[in-house]
Amino acid sequence: MAISTVIFDFGGVISSPLFVGIGAFEEAEGYPKGSLLRLLFGDTAYIGVEGRAVADAVAADPDAAESEGEVEDEPDWHLLEKGQLDIKTYFERMVEKAPRVIGQPIDMESYGRFWRQTAPGVHWTVVHKMRELKSRGLRIGLLTNNVKEFGDNWRAMFPIDELCDEVVDSSHVGMRKPDREIYELTCARMHIAPDEAVFLDDNAENVAAARDVGMEAVHVVDPEAALAELESILARRGQ
Repeated sequence: MAISTVIFDFGGVISSPLFVGIGAFEEAEGYPKGSLLRLLFGDTAYIGVEGRAVADAVAADPDAAESEGEVEDEPDWHLLEKGQLDIKTYFERMVEKAPRVIGQPIDMESYGRFWRQTAPGVHWTVVHKMRELKSRGLRIGLLTNNVKEFGDNWRAMFPIDELCDEVVDSSHVGMRKPDREIYELTCARMHIAPDEAVFLDDNAENVAAARDVGMEAVHVVDPEAALAELESILARRGQ
């Protein structure tokens, strides 16, 4: 079956990677290696930020003072992305947990400056490719794990309504990648079978989950290379 649909992630695919420089910020603030990622996301290996590099460094250094933090049934970040927690409560919980996870109170003023200074930009080559694909008759979807309160800002970054036939935002549907159900929901909303779609994401786990559902998938590390891989898939599948 030919590919009819290309589905893009937002953060790290349409936008530049999120939280670039978090490892350097963590070190500058004197937090144990990997502890800030654990505080923010519940995991040192959060993908889409510098979690891969930080987690690898922690694993390679037996003397790294990574805090184990507290065990959560489900990280607050996941609840935030599923719309089950508002951003105000998320930050309140983060401040409350900080001494146990990073070994000291978190300086929210300093963190706020870091957050503002590392706001993502747009990969315009990806946006232009979306427009080109649409002109070739392909349908374009967007599947993002996101935060409800951020919606107005990220949606204003590129012409989403012009380019996207369907947008599935985790914070509005109460599920998140890599849960199988959100891929199935996206396909249902786009009226396609999974094997009609190619999915692009910067998170390897999300890519693997898409393949498990039956989609073709591209792991985005370098956008130009990812778009070339996308074209190879389209050529192979007869588009």
